[in-house]
Amino acid sequence: MTRAKTVGDVLDRARAPYSHMSDRDARLFYSTMNALLVYTNERLHVVAPERLRERPGAPCMLYENGGQVSEALWRNRSLVDDFVRDNPLDLSPRQLEIARPWRHALRDMFTCVDANADRAVYMNQDRLFVVGASQDPADAHVHHIPSLMLLTLLPFRGGILTDGKTLHLSQEPQPWAVPYIAEQLAELASRRPVATAAQLLAYTRGIPDDENRVTERFQRDIDRSFASGALA
Repeated sequence: MTRAKTVGDVLDRARAPYSHMSDRDARLFYSTMNALLVYTNERLHVVAPERLRERPGAPCMLYENGGQVSEALWRNRSLVDDFVRDNPLDLSPRQLEIARPWRHALRDMFTCVDANADRAVYMNQDRLFVVGASQDPADAHVHHIPSLMLLTLLPFRGGILTDGKTLHLSQEPQPWAVPYIAEQLAELASRRPVATAAQLLAYTRGIPDDENRVTERFQRDIDRSFASGALA
């Protein structure tokens, strides 16, 4: 079997254990996430409190201007422990159960190597990750394959979802980079993709709290964009 066919077979077989939120799951996910953003902002003073507000006509989505706060949250993941332990916003036991494993969220730079409506396959430096659709199709925020993104992956209902935001770092690779991406993809296709919540947790438990997997160059670009208001 050729290497190209091996990669194709792996991508064709990639399935997300959880995909396409129901309205009930969307309310559960985003009410919990938005409460966590409010708490994080109270602790870290990222933006003025009044900037975190419900999206008009779309309450089951990430709060407006929540992106900058979530960036701070995932770089200080231990806040999730405090949030679940103290329950300062009086969440339900079910919401706390959903939030607890977010302590082990994976914030990283990913190359999107395949996507359809049901799932996207992302590659970091050492694994492939199969991520299900949330409310939108899984390929709704994929502008080009391959392309480089900053994502935060979370366990949810046995599968893996993003935290609700996508930051595009490079819309399309330079021609010289394409062979390197293909080579890395071929190598990682020989390893079992990370597709379940349990697999994601096993992967992330060894990542130090203070490790920033975003390169200095891209982190500077992200910080400047948030400071200028280009990102929210």
